[in-house]
Amino acid sequence: MFENFRKYLVAHGFKEYSANSNPSSALDYVWRVNRICLIEGMTEQQLADNINAVLERYGRSGEQWCIGKRSHESYLNALRQFKKFISIQRSSALSIFKLGSSKY
Repeated sequence: MFENFRKYLVAHGFKEYSANSNPSSALDYVWRVNRICLIEGMTEQQLADNINAVLERYGRSGEQWCIGKRSHESYLNALRQFKKFISIQRSSALSIFKLGSSKY
């Protein structure tokens, strides 16, 4: 799932590497979402299934805000992008299901 998340970020204008070949936003966001999975003791799928609750925990009034606000809110921004990615994945899967079921 994280590889597809990275591809999604790149497709939506996030860079993998900066001009001086250092990891940039796409790789950083994947790393941060993976780190949140470790902190929360969740798999990628569990995070996807609970993204709203996790976003709330890392938001401004959440119990994990001390992490969410780090590095100019990069953890929080990474979670927001992951939520968008999950939403697109789920709507694509639903569309494929609807197209497939309309044949019968």
